[in-house]
Amino acid sequence: MMIKTLKYIMLGTALVMATTSCSDNDEYDNISRPVEPGDAYFSSEPLKEGPSLFEAATINATKIPRIKDARDWYPADPENVWTTEIRPERVKFFEKFIKEDMVFVNGGTFLMGGTAEQGENVHIHELPVHKVTVSDFYICKFEVTQELYSYVMGKWENFSWKDKASTCLPMDNRLFSEMQNFCNKLNEITGLHFMLPTEAQWEFAARGGRKRTSTIYAGSNVFDEVGYNLSNCYRLPEGQTAMQFWPEEVGKKAPNELGLYDMSGNVAEVCLDWYEEYGGEDQIDPTGPESLPSDVPQKRICRGGGWNTNTNACRVSSRSAFPIEKRNKLIGFRLVHPKID
Repeated sequence: MMIKTLKYIMLGTALVMATTSCSDNDEYDNISRPVEPGDAYFSSEPLKEGPSLFEAATINATKIPRIKDARDWYPADPENVWTTEIRPERVKFFEKFIKEDMVFVNGGTFLMGGTAEQGENVHIHELPVHKVTVSDFYICKFEVTQELYSYVMGKWENFSWKDKASTCLPMDNRLFSEMQNFCNKLNEITGLHFMLPTEAQWEFAARGGRKRTSTIYAGSNVFDEVGYNLSNCYRLPEGQTAMQFWPEEVGKKAPNELGLYDMSGNVAEVCLDWYEEYGGEDQIDPTGPESLPSDVPQKRICRGGGWNTNTNACRVSSRSAFPIEKRNKLIGFRLVHPKID
């Protein structure tokens, strides 16, 4: 038991460090790690369109809350026009979200972890590279925004960038339980089953799914084309003398092969999995351990890097950890939905 606990503690330390620094692992070089070969190596099946997620939805307007505690530039929902004007517009908002923002991902097989094209700064917790198969699913083009969060929860509070006057910034500063609660309330509104992605779903989608071209970051080998981090999201506000950093509105950089935005950088994204070391065995739809020992820090996997990380942390195979009982203005989340019949 003591050895197992020490393993979790050591892995947790490595994962936390991965969000803010990169360290060379000289014993792991490109020669000893396989290259991700692309979809054609694993399958000759043609890509297909998924069933309509919108047709499966049943928008329940009575579950859409009025927004409270809003700022002047995002006014609260007044009683006298809520039923006649605002609520119908909110219904259209959720319809558009389901129709246009959720992308169908053809399931497939890939090599998960620090494959050779990920470069020389792969961390030991990205290894060993192993074969993973994921089933069809849907994923949102964008990280959950402040706008979507407020429309679902009826609250305009507890995030870090209220003063930036944009509802299109990614939602941050959530506890894991609050992310889960958000998903539950969104499901009550839509009649669907949104959730956080598994780590395998996240990496498969970030790599481009079956359309992948084996890039270092989600959609490119040049980070600045697809993401925001310490290298390019600094500003000098009027009247200030020091540069300041905060995330950008979603969807401003180029998407990856699946049409997904900001999977490298902007805010790091929480996955469902409790973190653990990789095994080398082949896996189908892995979900991580059912729980962690009670005597180790309780952390979920976090992916993608963010606005205050270095570029190495934004690679598609890079892993970090998210303590479930702490808030962090670097951390956001993205939604997935299982395939429907």
